[in-house]
Amino acid sequence: MINTLQCNEKDDLYSMLKYLQENDIVDMSQVRNVIEMKKREELLKQHHGKITQGSDGKWRTYVKDETKKNGLRMIKKSSKAKLEDEIISYYKAHSNKKPTFDKMYKSWRSVQDHLVGDNTIYKYQTDYKRFFEGSEFAAQEIEKISEDDLKIFFHDSIVSNKLGKGAFKKLFGYVNNTFGKAYREKVIHENPMSYLVCKQFYGYCEEINKPLSQQIYSDEEVKTILEWLHKEYEEKPSYIPNYAVEFASLTGMRVGEIVALKWEDFDYENGFFMIDKSEKFNRITKEYYIDTTKNKKKRQFPIDEKLKKLLLKIKKSELSAGYLCEWVFANEEGRIHAPVVSSCIKNKCKQLEIPERGIHAFRKTLNSNMRCAGVSEMMTSSLLGHSPQVNRQYYTFDVTTLSDKAEIITKMHENIG
Repeated sequence: MINTLQCNEKDDLYSMLKYLQENDIVDMSQVRNVIEMKKREELLKQHHGKITQGSDGKWRTYVKDETKKNGLRMIKKSSKAKLEDEIISYYKAHSNKKPTFDKMYKSWRSVQDHLVGDNTIYKYQTDYKRFFEGSEFAAQEIEKISEDDLKIFFHDSIVSNKLGKGAFKKLFGYVNNTFGKAYREKVIHENPMSYLVCKQFYGYCEEINKPLSQQIYSDEEVKTILEWLHKEYEEKPSYIPNYAVEFASLTGMRVGEIVALKWEDFDYENGFFMIDKSEKFNRITKEYYIDTTKNKKKRQFPIDEKLKKLLLKIKKSELSAGYLCEWVFANEEGRIHAPVVSSCIKNKCKQLEIPERGIHAFRKTLNSNMRCAGVSEMMTSSLLGHSPQVNRQYYTFDVTTLSDKAEIITKMHENIG
């Protein structure tokens, strides 16, 4: 019924225009010119970029171009009218253009950025520059990207960026989320990502298997570092980062957790201290702040005699230097920050000619020593604040010597008879 009415209205309009033209009441060429002018005005309204005339007399402006690094392309013409013609041609060409991968990714991001913290947003920004910005893949209409296109893109991205499995998982996730949004919003009628799985590309990923000597400290190296620290306690008693390094070697704590410790966290009567917070750094505001631990859980750590003596040294040194406050590790400016402690161990390694591994290596060292001493995976995971799976995969290394192994084999043979 509606279509019939619409057809009748069109026929009536056509008849009326024909009558007006035949009787010289309306000049149809003039009508067409007015309509064309209106169309031009509407298209020019879509352009929000500035139109300027340069010192060379030429007129210029910028239009969006996803293939360019900054997302913009300059148009320059000898007259303003010619520039406007070019602008109109640009918007005519883009009026029916389907969304590109880049546009859909940014649409996903526009929502996602409200759901995550500043540091995750910062990571999104750096990963976008690394994987997508200015690429031919991102400039393609998402509807035209096939399963084969995705396979080639993933392979080439892994090879050109030398991605390990962790980095590739993130890339795969970004693409998967973007196509998922496009499918849900009916921009695409079939999702080519549904035929792909992350693991099928692992064979192309870089294997990052650092040797044992680059991941943990040997017993001799720990002994050398501690001897040097004890010497510096006498020479530089007020340099608090030194104490934080020893504290890391004894507890295996994350450096952010160490610098977030308060004196009130220590319960000497019951023989433990509480680990329930960590220092974080906002990469956007460039500010440090205290937040929950990495896994958002609290845990207790026992206080033995070594820790008691170290804590007493710290308190005496800070009291003498005038640093004593609510934070365990402080200097004249207040709480010391994680990078200061990290730099301290790096400098110590250089001075002692020990291969640099960083503060986190103490965490792996303590865990590996406990595991090789027969401590259960559940207990070490509980003390260090991560899952048994993470403990097994990233923190447990064989620190036994060949003589240790020989002794065990000999005992086994003796038991056999």
